[in-house]
Amino acid sequence: MVVFQSVGHLIPWSCCKSFCQQFFKPALLLFVKNLTNFLAVAKRKFESFGEIFIHPLYQKLTLVLAPLINRRDQALKWFRLHVIRDPARMLVISFVFLIGAGTAGLMLPQSSTGAPVRFVDALFTITSGSCVTGLAVFDIGTQLTRFGQIVLLLSIQAGGLGIITFSTFFIVLVGGSISFRGQNILQETFSQQPMADFGALLKSIVGVTLGIEAVGACLLYFHFDNFHSPNIAAYYSLFHSVSAFCNAGFALYPDNLIRFQADWYFNLIICALIVCGGLGFVVYHDLGDFIFRRSRRPFASLSFHTRLTVMITALLLAGGAIGFFLLEYRNILQPMNWSTKIIVSIFQSVTPRTAGFNTVPFDQLTNGTLFFVIMLMFIGGASGSCAGGIKIGTFAVLISLAWSRFRDQQEVNLLHRRIPDSVVSKSVAVTMFAVLVVFFFTFLLLESEIGHVAFQKTPRHFIEILFETTSAFGTVGLSTGVTPALTDFGKYAISLVMFLGRVGPLTVAVAVVKSASRRRYKYASETFLVG
Repeated sequence: MVVFQSVGHLIPWSCCKSFCQQFFKPALLLFVKNLTNFLAVAKRKFESFGEIFIHPLYQKLTLVLAPLINRRDQALKWFRLHVIRDPARMLVISFVFLIGAGTAGLMLPQSSTGAPVRFVDALFTITSGSCVTGLAVFDIGTQLTRFGQIVLLLSIQAGGLGIITFSTFFIVLVGGSISFRGQNILQETFSQQPMADFGALLKSIVGVTLGIEAVGACLLYFHFDNFHSPNIAAYYSLFHSVSAFCNAGFALYPDNLIRFQADWYFNLIICALIVCGGLGFVVYHDLGDFIFRRSRRPFASLSFHTRLTVMITALLLAGGAIGFFLLEYRNILQPMNWSTKIIVSIFQSVTPRTAGFNTVPFDQLTNGTLFFVIMLMFIGGASGSCAGGIKIGTFAVLISLAWSRFRDQQEVNLLHRRIPDSVVSKSVAVTMFAVLVVFFFTFLLLESEIGHVAFQKTPRHFIEILFETTSAFGTVGLSTGVTPALTDFGKYAISLVMFLGRVGPLTVAVAVVKSASRRRYKYASETFLVG
C-alpha cells in the first residue's frame, strides 16, 4: 500500500496542469490546423520546407479552417461537452488519435531500415501495437530501426495502460471535470468500492504499471546479458518487459521466442509479466491492501472481483497447460525432454490469454490444439487489465447463467453470491458482439483471401482464418503464418477487428447501461417455442 500512496508525490500535478492549460491547447489547435496539409504535402515530397506554406492547398485549408481557429473557445467548449464528457466517444477518438499519430511516425524514413513503410503496413502495425495485439506483417526486429521500434513501443505502452486512463488524465490536465456517468464507468472499470479521488487512483495505476515493467526489465537483463552487449541487453529487456506486461506479444527476434523454449528462467519471467498484465489494476490494489493491512484475515476478505479473477485465472492456466500437453504430446512435444515439455505447455497456456508470444511454431500444431487455443483467446483476461477477449468475468457469468437456466432457476448465482440482472445483460451483450464480429470478419476474410476456390484445394484455410480473426479480436497476436500473406483488404479488415476487439466490448457495455437508464416502460410479455 505504501507504493500506491507514494506515487502521487512523484508527479508535479499543479505544474503539469498549468503547462497544459497554457501550452497544450494552442498547440493542439495548431496541430489540427496543419495536420491534413502536412500529410498531403509530405506525400508530394517538396524540395524545401518553405514550399509547404506557399502551396495552394495550404492557402485553401487556411481559408476553410480560419473560422474554426477564430472561434477556438466555442470549439473547445463543444469538444468538452460532446467528447470529453462522453466516455464512449472519448475512448474511440483517443484510440483513433493514437493510431493516427503512430502510423505517421512509422511511415517516416527514419523508422525503416529499407524503403519507407507502406501506409497499410504502418496502419496495421501501429493498430496492432495500440490495441496490444502483436500481429505483424513484417519482422519488426530487422525491418524497423531503433526509432521505429520506439514508436511502436510507445504505442504499446499507451494502449496497455488503457485509453480510459489516458483519457481521464487528459480531462484532469486540461482543467475539465468528469461527469457522474463517467465516474461510474471508471469505477466499474477499476474498482468496486466508491472512489473519492480518481486522480490518485489513476496515478497509482501508472506508477504500479511502470514499477512492474521496471522490475521485469531488470530480471530480463540478466538473461539478455548472456547474448548481447550491455546496451543492447538493456534495450531488449525493456522492450520485451513492456510488451509482455501490456500483453502485446511483440518480440525483436524473427522466430518470436522459439529459441528460448527450454529456458525456464526466461519463460517464467515472461509468464509472470503476462499474468500480471492480465489480472487488472483493481486486483493489484486489492491484493496490496490485503497483504499490507489485512494479512491476518482470510482469503474471503478480498473483494468478489479479485477472488473471482484469481480463481478463474488459475483454473484456465492449469486447464490450458494440461490441455495443450495432452493434445500435443504425440505431435510437437514428442521430441522434447520432459522439462521442456512442461515449460512449453505452461507457456502456451499463458500466452493465449491475449499475450501473443510463442515458443513453438503454431502452424505445426494439430487442428484440435488450434481450436482449443481459439477458445482460450476468445475468453481472454480480466476486466480493467491489458488483456482482451470477452473477459473471464463475462465467461464466468455466462457459465453461471447457463447452469441456472438448465436447473430452471431465475437467479444467477456465482460463488454464493447473486449476480445482478444488469451484469448478466452486459455479459450477454458483450459476448454476442464478440461472436458477431468474429463470424462476420471470418466470412469476409474467407471471401477476400480465398475467393471462389474449392474447399478441397484449401483444406486448412478455414481454421487458419478463424484463428487469425479470433486472435485479432481477442488482441492476442498468435498466428499460424497467415498475417504476412494477407492482401491489403485483409490487412485493413484485421486492423478493424483489432480496433473493435479493444474498444468494442466496453463501448457495448456502456451502451447497455445508457439504454437501460433511459427506458421508463416495459413491453407486454409473450412466450414462444425455443430450443
